[in-house]
Amino acid sequence: MSALRSAGAALVTALLLGGCIGSGGIRPHESPIDPATLDPGVAIRDTQHDAQWPSGDWWRRWGDPQLDTLVDDATAGNPGLRVVQARLDAANFQAQIAGAAQLPQLGMSGNFERRRYARYNTPAPPGGTTVWSNSVSADLSYDLDLWGKSRAIREGALDNVHAVAADARFAEVELQTAMVRAYVQLSLQYALLDVYGSVQADQQHTLDIATRRLQAGIGSRLDVSEASTQLALSTTRVQQAQQQLALSRIAIAGLAGKGPGFGDALQRPRLALDVPVALPASLPAELIGHRPDVVAARWRVQTASQDIDAAHADFYPDIDLLATASLGSAATFGGFLNLVNSDGVGHGFGAAISLPIFDGGRRRGRYGVAVASKDAAVDSYNQTVIDAMQSVAMQVVSLRSLDQQQASVEATLDSARRSFRLADTGYRNGITEFLNVLAAQNVQLQEQESLAAVQAKRLDAWALLMKELGGGTDGATVDAPPGPNPNAATPDPTETADAR
Repeated sequence: MSALRSAGAALVTALLLGGCIGSGGIRPHESPIDPATLDPGVAIRDTQHDAQWPSGDWWRRWGDPQLDTLVDDATAGNPGLRVVQARLDAANFQAQIAGAAQLPQLGMSGNFERRRYARYNTPAPPGGTTVWSNSVSADLSYDLDLWGKSRAIREGALDNVHAVAADARFAEVELQTAMVRAYVQLSLQYALLDVYGSVQADQQHTLDIATRRLQAGIGSRLDVSEASTQLALSTTRVQQAQQQLALSRIAIAGLAGKGPGFGDALQRPRLALDVPVALPASLPAELIGHRPDVVAARWRVQTASQDIDAAHADFYPDIDLLATASLGSAATFGGFLNLVNSDGVGHGFGAAISLPIFDGGRRRGRYGVAVASKDAAVDSYNQTVIDAMQSVAMQVVSLRSLDQQQASVEATLDSARRSFRLADTGYRNGITEFLNVLAAQNVQLQEQESLAAVQAKRLDAWALLMKELGGGTDGATVDAPPGPNPNAATPDPTETADAR
């Protein structure tokens, strides 16, 4: 008899599964790439210097306490980060909602009413009388989740929480980088203001010499006019630098999540534009895999995989265990609490089975959407990895080039300063023309501007490189799913459904 029951159960199961809708052979086509398999290029492979790479608070090595405070203020009070945190909270609650389907569901309901039953429509009793018609019931259900649908939905929701957490970390890294870059620009404007102020003083001195030479009868009005024009241009440059300085203060205040007045209290940065920056001894490709946006993209691939599992489980029968208990009465005798009686007790238990046989292609369509969504998530992940490695290589190339440019500009500036001193001395002694002084002075000014700009670009490129590597590996991190294995065979979730 036991063998007969087992055979019968197996037959019923086979019939249930055999009657299910199939997925039609739909399966994913894309697979994630491994960053270590990509060629990093000559720029990344040939790094020569050790920079104790990279720390999560990399900007602190520049030794400017005001910058450290500004970055801390930005990450603590910026409304944009609070928006991302709210999304993370919402994702956590969504995961909580998704996990509820794996637990027993218990509900209670009650109905209490004073009702008159029509004499002509209802036999007496209770027809023709007004009585209390009360009921209380409790319903308990539990989804057996034999095919893992609820589990896949919950795990997908948890994977999404990880992805949103990675997004939050990347938003923090971007904000830190934006603040550092804005601070570099503030330092640059102060440096340019120094340059323009120094040139303005030199040109005032040159104007004084031209005026004295004219008064002594050995100069010309043209020299005085040219010197006055150059002094006026210097004044304009100083005013423009002051404007850019004020705008930089306002930009920093906005990044810190403060009002424009916050920038007025900023002191001159202690950050020197010529602060040393160096490339690390090596840039292993696996560092790219730690970038928060790469981690987020990989978690979204995991989420899409769980969506496929959930959609595939929808092809199979859904079996729920049910239990009910109730109390009720609607009799002519008794009162409001008459339902609390052994004769008012009812109960039931059993199972509910739903079997998908024909749904017009709805389930197969949902499965196809889930598969296509995973392919899109994988493609997005692959593109994120490629873009990340490209961005790192670009910043490394920029840093190397800027090092060379800075050395070249410094040499040119030294030459320009010697030329200006010679021209100025020769003009005072009546040996050279005033036009030589102006030409030498303009070249010196251009090279001073170029040096400040190149130095700022180096710091800016360094900040961008830190961002492209995820803001450092020893600072705040986010959990990452297992790395992709492009050589692993993609499982075919349709094998069971299509085996019949």
